[in-house]
Amino acid sequence: MRTDLESSAADAGVPANDHEYARPFKEAPAGSPPSCAVAFRGIGDKKDPLDFERFKAVVGKLRERDWQQSGGLRERETLDGVIGDAHAILRQRGWSVSAQYGIAQDGETSAITLTAYDLACMKRTGAG
Repeated sequence: MRTDLESSAADAGVPANDHEYARPFKEAPAGSPPSCAVAFRGIGDKKDPLDFERFKAVVGKLRERDWQQSGGLRERETLDGVIGDAHAILRQRGWSVSAQYGIAQDGETSAITLTAYDLACMKRTGAG
């Protein structure tokens, strides 16, 4: 699962996983909802911002790996008319991926976050 997330992001030009973001999922106690998830977050800044086009590229790379998108992309524009955040859900092999894109309020940073949930595991923990 981690390989699908990280390679899809890398193929779309998203920076490497923010390990501080992913660490709590890796270190979660067995049987807890976070232990049922795999997380990825790539962060962009003023020098190398992440934008909506790159987010769409990540979703496209996941679809190339046979992830099925549930519904379309949900997106919201900022007052400046640019896409400020977006969300997509993809499913495959008993997993669900929540793909999110957002620009920070200060406009200085942006992020693409992918969180994959093992649906059977989530159900066992009572969270799914």
